[in-house]
Amino acid sequence: MKVLIFRRVFVYNIIILLGALCLVLAMTFRFVLEERGNARVELLQRISEISAGNQRTMTSVMCHLYDQISPFFAQGEAGGNPPAAQMNALLGEIQKQAAAFGCEYSIDVVLNDKTVYSAYEHSDAWIKSMMQSYWYIKHFSGESETSWNLRVQDAKNLDSYSLCYAHTLYDGEHNPIGVILLGASPSSLFRTYQKLLEEGSIIYILDENGIVISHSNSDMIGVWLYTIDAFTKQYALDSYTLTQKAGRELMLSNYQDPESGWIFVEEQPVGEFFLSYSRVILVTLLVVMVAFLFTIIQSYWSIRKISQPLIECARHMFLVRDDQFPAMPVQQQYREVEILSTGYNAMLLRIRDLIGSIKAEEDEKRRIEFAFLQAQINPHFLRNTLMSVKGLVVTSQYQRALEMLSAFMGMLKIPLKANPQGHSLHDEIEYVHRYVTLMEYRYGRKFYCSAFIEDGLEQFMIPPLILQPLVENAIFHGLAALDEEDGAIVITACHCGNSITLSVEDNGGGMTTSQLAHIWDENEGQRRSINSIGLKNVLSRVKYVFGERSHIDIESVEGQGTTVRIVIVQEEANENPDCRR
Repeated sequence: MKVLIFRRVFVYNIIILLGALCLVLAMTFRFVLEERGNARVELLQRISEISAGNQRTMTSVMCHLYDQISPFFAQGEAGGNPPAAQMNALLGEIQKQAAAFGCEYSIDVVLNDKTVYSAYEHSDAWIKSMMQSYWYIKHFSGESETSWNLRVQDAKNLDSYSLCYAHTLYDGEHNPIGVILLGASPSSLFRTYQKLLEEGSIIYILDENGIVISHSNSDMIGVWLYTIDAFTKQYALDSYTLTQKAGRELMLSNYQDPESGWIFVEEQPVGEFFLSYSRVILVTLLVVMVAFLFTIIQSYWSIRKISQPLIECARHMFLVRDDQFPAMPVQQQYREVEILSTGYNAMLLRIRDLIGSIKAEEDEKRRIEFAFLQAQINPHFLRNTLMSVKGLVVTSQYQRALEMLSAFMGMLKIPLKANPQGHSLHDEIEYVHRYVTLMEYRYGRKFYCSAFIEDGLEQFMIPPLILQPLVENAIFHGLAALDEEDGAIVITACHCGNSITLSVEDNGGGMTTSQLAHIWDENEGQRRSINSIGLKNVLSRVKYVFGERSHIDIESVEGQGTTVRIVIVQEEANENPDCRR
């Protein structure tokens, strides 16, 4: 009992502990996630502000550049394009001026007729690719005046990538004739967040088209990762969310710059930033565990003190299960236990009296029930026999009626007492032979009845009239249907494993599968081919004498005969594998 009570208390404490741990972990996870997510969004916002300053610087430089370059093209087609040497020298000088202020820019002027002014040489493939790009077409058509884009001079060379600010170049009639490109190395953007990178984290910038214009992994620059609509749908802007990529749990934070439309994104493994909060989590778990251990110890001592008198009461109660009824010492440590022990002793006395009365009543009831079952067989047998004699007298077969009465009187000389111990199997077989002789007089034909009894079973005690109803069914419902053929009945008794099997087998008409399925139904038995009342009576008496495990099995094949087996289950029996015929 002590173990049982403590086990339950322990289980409840475990459940409470697990609930507390889950609650603490959930709250800690939510707190850490919220604090971390908001902090990273704010960090991305600061990176955006730094980047916006660089953008404003490039915008100012572009304004200064446009003011110096546009007069050379204001004359339109009449004046023609300025000399390449002159324009390239101007662009080189402007680059040097910007470099003096720490701004490393590349400057290119690309006209719609594919004329290029630059301090560097450009391939025809690069010029063709750029003029076919979407952003250039928008400038060429006059739809855009300025734009941000990623210029790729050589796709295989990462150093040729540059972030460009483009401005449409107009002639004197304000017709677009080309673009001015002010380019900055991607490293200039990378430097704005390089020191903010943590172990395992990734930061990158998407332009307004979803193309990577800066990435902590330079191999990703120029890759089109998302459309802005898809990114906005999957991840809310200016927020953080948990996601999975390549089987890793990540926290993705993002911030969209309102001026440029660029999206600054950080991907960081969840496990990495939780390590920084591991001390807080461990201290919290340690406090919960200490509280749990204290509760267990306190519960154990309390249960031990309370359960001791209850264990003593339970020990005496267990003795009742073994049919022992010792009085219980009255426990006075607790008032409740004192009431329990006193009441138990009073109840014990009452139980002893009731058990004695119940046993006596049960024995008498079973004796009367068995006597009734035995008496039920006798009138049934007498009635059938006398009805047969009456039939012979009515048909003027006086000699056969006289012979049948003589055989019947011979049967009555065998005593049939309503005793559960009954008589020997030998006496039952002798009674059956006399009964078969009686039936031969009734039907005017020969019935061959043979018995095979295993050695040692002749004196086996069985209730009277156990086999006679089975033989009666065999004659009335099996052999009587044969046309002038001599019927045969074989009675067998043998050991079979832990049981004794008594079988009655005939070569009569047998039963169909449907009749066999309804054999124990009283109405079906009366209407079909066997008297199920006699079978039920035999089964009831067998179970009464030999126990509920004993039973009756019936096998029958239409046109071949029927076998009825009484299986008497015993605790020990001789093995005889050849006990079924």
